[in-house]
Amino acid sequence: MALQGVILSWSGVVADDEGLHLHAINQVLLEENLRPWDLGSREQKELYRLHYLGRPDWERLPALWQAQGRVLSPKQREELLRRKALYYQQALQEQKGSLLVPGLAEALEKLERLQLKVGLVSGHAAAEVEAFLERFPCPALARLTHDFRYRVTGEAGDPALSPGQLHRLLLERMGLSPQECLSFEATYAGIQAARSQGIPVLALATFFPLHMLQRRANWAVDGYPQVEWERLQTWFATGQDRPADPPGKPLAKGQGSP
Repeated sequence: MALQGVILSWSGVVADDEGLHLHAINQVLLEENLRPWDLGSREQKELYRLHYLGRPDWERLPALWQAQGRVLSPKQREELLRRKALYYQQALQEQKGSLLVPGLAEALEKLERLQLKVGLVSGHAAAEVEAFLERFPCPALARLTHDFRYRVTGEAGDPALSPGQLHRLLLERMGLSPQECLSFEATYAGIQAARSQGIPVLALATFFPLHMLQRRANWAVDGYPQVEWERLQTWFATGQDRPADPPGKPLAKGQGSP
């Protein structure tokens, strides 16, 4: 089945802004008299990266509060999400350098030439995504996602549903089956969400070393310049040059990078 579309997951694929999100979360934690994360601590940084990085905010905040013995009601969760979004937008305005993932613009140009549908998925609030793209404009992203009609953000999430619900909803909006689409991910949570819906995954090593991604994603590369688009299209069209085995199985020599 030919490749018809690509999903770009926000964290580490479009934006390298997780530091700002954690800064905003820490502000809310302090206001609630809870212990903030100390990213100066190697142990805490690794714990956060493994268990919370890339999770949708409506799932991540309750998990962080529960880890400190607090259970949030739906009303409390919504209030915390509102405050977190506000602090994120404030931190964004103070950011100096660009937080767009390197190589994104060139990758979008390639996707446009290939005439593939492009969707954007984020577990953050739409207001945060919009604020980021106002601060760091990316016209090609707006154009390729049909002015963001092919976009799903955190408001569409429901804690009672499966982790891959945002990906599933985006596929519906794009009019594609999982087998016609490739999802670009950079976090364990994103990889799990996409694969739970049967979507093949290409992982970018924005946050994790390449070898840690190769056992979880179908393909893994250091960054956009290493993506071999023609090889990917060949696999989707013919099934040749197959990706890695499912998670948990050892990679064959040479697998894991398109």
